[in-house]
Amino acid sequence: MKKIIFTLLTGLMTTLIFAQDSGKFDLTASLHNQWYWRGYAVGPDPIIAAQASFKYKGLEVGTWNGYGLAGIWKDVDLYVSYTTKSGISFALWDIYNYSDYTASPSYAAYGDHTQSNYFNYGKGTRHFFDLSVAYTLPKTNLNLFLSTIIAGRDRNADNSQRYSSYFKASYDFTLENNVTVSPYLSYGFALDSDGGGTFWQWTNKAVADAKTSGFNEVGINISKPIKITDTYSVKANAGVVASPLNHTMTGLLGVTLF
Repeated sequence: MKKIIFTLLTGLMTTLIFAQDSGKFDLTASLHNQWYWRGYAVGPDPIIAAQASFKYKGLEVGTWNGYGLAGIWKDVDLYVSYTTKSGISFALWDIYNYSDYTASPSYAAYGDHTQSNYFNYGKGTRHFFDLSVAYTLPKTNLNLFLSTIIAGRDRNADNSQRYSSYFKASYDFTLENNVTVSPYLSYGFALDSDGGGTFWQWTNKAVADAKTSGFNEVGINISKPIKITDTYSVKANAGVVASPLNHTMTGLLGVTLF
């Protein structure tokens, strides 16, 4: 795995060096009331997130970083993606969570991972690698997304990979005043789960049920650009999402600053 990561990083750096004259660097930042990911609020406190990327034709490489304002949730990710001329996007993410959940009474059982070894890709690693494909159907606003955790800390009791997978369908409606409404539905399953369970089950009841598949999310999101000055606007979004798999209902709020 270390050789794979080294090769990936070397390839990314080579791409940046040779494509910088015709490529584009970009940066975004956002605030969220919590970090909700594929069926559960894995970041319980308000967070600030930043994404830095380099884009060259259909290729994009970058990093996404999130930090909880209460110092509980911490996450740093690397990714590479490629979008074909037909609009199909492929992406590989290296997701690394090093949160201190002991700082939150309701999340304390997840432990303190601030001293974890970033360069450990073997047993006990905090990394997992997410491979995905996304596509928007032509002449529609129907977005389809499918991903599988192909390596890392998604494991059965015998340390074999579960290959937890996630499928999401969403549809965007643009209304007056530039308001966009996006209902969505997602389903989680494992390709090789030993004794039930997937990476998407977080609550005690969900873990005890140990289902090999189920609906992760049924939700709706509403977003709108908000003008601050004549030259500066932010994009606000809010919504609500239920997770039948985790037996939860969560309200979400976020603002993209730039």
